[in-house]
Amino acid sequence: MSRRGASSERIAKDILEKMGFKVLEFRKRIVAHGVEVGEADLIAESPSGEKFCVEVKAGKASVNDLRQAYSNAKLLGLKPMIICKGFHDLAAEAVAKELGVEVLELPQFYMLLELEDLEYVVRQAVREVLEDLEPIPSFIKVSKGELKALKALASSSSWEEANEKLGDKLEFYVARLRSKGVLGEARGFKGIRRQASKALTYLLLDYRLRKVEAALRRILRRIESAGEQ
Repeated sequence: MSRRGASSERIAKDILEKMGFKVLEFRKRIVAHGVEVGEADLIAESPSGEKFCVEVKAGKASVNDLRQAYSNAKLLGLKPMIICKGFHDLAAEAVAKELGVEVLELPQFYMLLELEDLEYVVRQAVREVLEDLEPIPSFIKVSKGELKALKALASSSSWEEANEKLGDKLEFYVARLRSKGVLGEARGFKGIRRQASKALTYLLLDYRLRKVEAALRRILRRIESAGEQ
């Protein structure tokens, strides 16, 4: 369960309780024929005594979200409810009516996130931006192997995938690139992947600028030669 997911459920609990509901359980495991098949976010009882299986969505509910809410409720023998910011499309709204899913629609500006968790999200975003803005030294030169390592990092989704592309030499090349200042310290693979992508962009731009400079020098030499004749 992510920080944001747990935060959304706590806020949903507060909303339901203000409406007179009683929240009976959090993250109720759903078991069918002895096998765990899912998990319900909340189990709540209405003021009239009806029990609901409640799914919580931080955004808009899709057709799949509504089907999941309905399936979970049926397996538990409860009524389905989903808390969300409206429907993803008209199809989702039609499915909700057809399946009898109770929809508690929140305003679009309503944030299912507690202040503590909002601070955490903001800090993570700022950290990522700072990693992206970490300067790359001018006139860096990389070998073919180091360039291949940057491409592997930028095009992979994990350390393992990048390492496989380099024949288990990723650690060696990352150490060399860090010693040159091309890569810095980063929190996790996503951070190092962003740095590698930035370095590749810089190297490509630097290469193109050098090509332009060389072309300009050739043109100037031709102009000078023509003037001397």
